[in-house]
Amino acid sequence: MLTTPRPFVRRKYDEHSRLFSNYDPIVRKILLSRGIKDESELDLSLRSLLRFDDLKDIGKACDILYQALQEQSKIVVVGDYDVDGATSTTLAVRALRALGFKNVDFFIPDRVVLGYGLSEKIVEIIRDTHGADLIITVDNGITSFEGVLKAKELGIKVLVTDHHLSLSQLPPAEAIVNPNQQNCRFKSKNLAGVGVIFYLMLAFRAYLRNQGWFRARNIPEPNMSRYVDLVAVGSIADVVTLDHNNRILIKNGIENIRKGKCCKSFTVILKKCKRDISKIDENDICFAISPILNAAGRIDNMSLGVNCLLSDNDHEVEQLVNELIGVNNTRKEIEAQMHNDAIHDLDKNYDLQNRNSIVIFDETYHQGIVGLVATRIKEVYYKPTVAFAVANEDGSELKGSARSIDNLHIKDLLEKINNRYPNILLRFGGHAMAAGMTIKRENLAKFSQIFEQVVSENVHSDDLSNIWYSDGELPINYLVPDFAEYILSLGPWGNNFAHPTFDGIFTVKHLKLLGNKHLKLAVVYANSHIEFSAIIFNASKETKNEDFWHRRVRLGYKMEVSEWRGNKYVQLIVENYQILE
Repeated sequence: MLTTPRPFVRRKYDEHSRLFSNYDPIVRKILLSRGIKDESELDLSLRSLLRFDDLKDIGKACDILYQALQEQSKIVVVGDYDVDGATSTTLAVRALRALGFKNVDFFIPDRVVLGYGLSEKIVEIIRDTHGADLIITVDNGITSFEGVLKAKELGIKVLVTDHHLSLSQLPPAEAIVNPNQQNCRFKSKNLAGVGVIFYLMLAFRAYLRNQGWFRARNIPEPNMSRYVDLVAVGSIADVVTLDHNNRILIKNGIENIRKGKCCKSFTVILKKCKRDISKIDENDICFAISPILNAAGRIDNMSLGVNCLLSDNDHEVEQLVNELIGVNNTRKEIEAQMHNDAIHDLDKNYDLQNRNSIVIFDETYHQGIVGLVATRIKEVYYKPTVAFAVANEDGSELKGSARSIDNLHIKDLLEKINNRYPNILLRFGGHAMAAGMTIKRENLAKFSQIFEQVVSENVHSDDLSNIWYSDGELPINYLVPDFAEYILSLGPWGNNFAHPTFDGIFTVKHLKLLGNKHLKLAVVYANSHIEFSAIIFNASKETKNEDFWHRRVRLGYKMEVSEWRGNKYVQLIVENYQILE
């Protein structure tokens, strides 16, 4: 959403670097400003992936899996209820079955009833309903000390795979595979949960190869690259940092989806969202696939999403996707109402001028949607935001979702709060930009005060200014489809590998409101007669009321290639503006 104009700042880069000296100067600047230090980082082929050997406990995990395979033990994969959790669960189940396991099932907890992670209650349910010999956690488990202990008491082995930051006390699992645990030498600490289980499956295939497993049975080795579509979707949905390794996984996953070498559900969702599958990119995953899958875990149960991802039956996938779309439409309605209520309450009752953070709660808030509302509130006001909902039946506990701003690691901030005020947070966990927590309802006002205090200690005024970064002004001869397509080909773009953005001076010749949401502009490049199409998506009320007619404006934009009657043209996706005269 474009709300109000933001400060324009040009991205910095090492002008004296000799790297990419033979590249176009604008492309060179883009690459250098994103921290590329070697040309090899532009090689996004699967052969450039980091090896699995440096993952701590990876050998121990393979030993456990090998014993389970020989005994055909009953395995239950326990996942999380978001997209990363769903894709992690799907990948684990599909890969384990392809590797020869015959008794593999999964369990996704209901977020409202059972909460996050492998709890004692979940272990008891799995014992009673599945009779598991081995539990494999995906995208969770690193903080599930009590749950793992309960499993051991019941004689159930646990193999934890996770990517979240660990606490000082690790669960007593048979093995833990997590690049973020202490003393793990794996160089990329930014894998999503689905990336971690993908690496474990890669390692276990190599383990079986070394054991002569495939040769002895005269069976082909499973092709692990067939699962990178799941890795791409889960990683993009979880907004992972796009280091070189993650860009490789996402790039190849997107290529597989474009070629139809992916879960049937992905192609069905994209078709129903009217996306050109042969040209999809990270934005299509972010705004088409991810919300539809995610809705199941927010207001239904993510088992629906996993069953959809696991199915290879055309008719069944069609039915399940339609069901997911229906759930997502309900989610949109709930979210819109919650967002409107929150904005109204903040404008009426909140001293936004004198606070650096926002903490909101309402009895009616849906526990599965507070994270989305926190995101939208943060985007509007650009302050670290926590949205709370009632967490249990008697209303004595609140569950919150936090969303942060650049340069403020929200999980670390919660850690500081917990160390300084050890009784305020019952549970917490998360990442740099998003986290979750549970508090006693009676402590809401106290938490709000503490959160504001600790945020204020850890941010500067510049951090709260919501700076919009530009790669500079593009000469008019660069505003052509060939250059725009070349820029897109250097992706995927995303967190910590920002999509190229530019700014320039234009004159607005025409504008039109589309669906009472978007502003369509016809703009002329400065000192020329060449006209371009530009659009402001989800314009705020203030932006829609701006007097753009025949004004000179500075636009901050991304380039998109559109097509009309067989002719390609560049459209400017406006993310920032400044009226000059």
